[in-house]
Amino acid sequence: MMMFEDMSRRGFLRAGVAAGAGGLGMIALGPVSQAFAQAGRVLKINTLASAAAVNVPMQAALQAELAKIPGFAAPEVRPTKKIPQIAQEVIAGAADLGDGDVASTLAAAEAGADLRIIGLSYSNTSQVIVVNADKTKSLEEVAANGGTIAVNSIGDFMYVMLVGALIKRKIDPKKVNFIEMGSSGDRARALIAGRVDAVPMHVEQAAELATRGNYQILVRPWQEYGNWFSAIVMTTGKWLEPDENKAAAVATLKAILTSFRKTNADYGWYKEQVGKYASSKELKAADDGFLKPVWETLTVEIKAFPDNMQTMTPDEFAKVIPAYKEAGALKGTVDLNKLIDRTYVEQAIKELA
Repeated sequence: MMMFEDMSRRGFLRAGVAAGAGGLGMIALGPVSQAFAQAGRVLKINTLASAAAVNVPMQAALQAELAKIPGFAAPEVRPTKKIPQIAQEVIAGAADLGDGDVASTLAAAEAGADLRIIGLSYSNTSQVIVVNADKTKSLEEVAANGGTIAVNSIGDFMYVMLVGALIKRKIDPKKVNFIEMGSSGDRARALIAGRVDAVPMHVEQAAELATRGNYQILVRPWQEYGNWFSAIVMTTGKWLEPDENKAAAVATLKAILTSFRKTNADYGWYKEQVGKYASSKELKAADDGFLKPVWETLTVEIKAFPDNMQTMTPDEFAKVIPAYKEAGALKGTVDLNKLIDRTYVEQAIKELA
């Protein structure tokens, strides 16, 4: 069996949510309160329902590293199949933090939601566009033949990436037939059967599919855009107001940074985490011949786990906004300087030092 886990990504959050408390000024982040130190606070964190190779460090951070920090017990990690629901529950106060997608978060913030991006679940993306090279060799060819590309949902981050890539090549996106197919396994099977011309999938899925025929990667988002953000750590400005929540945000980011750094430095550690947290049975059991090249792609080529989350800046996010505007996914009015808040990751870096 191929390692095609079911990654349900259901488009954009399109709710008009009234803005909450205003932006934060400079704050002093003190130690965790004595009450939490005694009891061990349990955070409610919504996350993706499935863990591909790129998601493993985040899962290790939440499910193992966070509980190592004094004052915090293992969090209530709540897998969520409908990706926009992560942002919805954070906005509603049903979750403390969200390991959410960029598309839903940007759309909700532009609609007025009081959201803050405080960290990265990983940087860039591990999803690539794969074709059967015996039939298709370029996006130009797909468009010229009125071909079909299957995406999880119209308007999600991979759909937007593809629209941007088409426009960069001076190809009218309307010449491509985009269809929704929520499961990566279904998309792969459709490609194998010749029902579609191209599909997005994770790099480890693409590597396995390549053993079954002349299936090749056509588009690598990190080469198209430099950094194509897909998953972030988010919460609300209101939630961040109490000191204990500020400390909780810092603790969570310390756990994530620790996991990132261990992943970059130690393949053996990463392999152990894959065995614990990957969704695919095949990925869990993968040998070094398969897994190590995946790890090298993630850490060296994609640079998915920056030691200090240094790519999380308004300027970096601003580079992808034009593609969202071209795809009609955003108006481009989102205030990135308000949305992206490095206060807590900078404090986490200091404390880890």
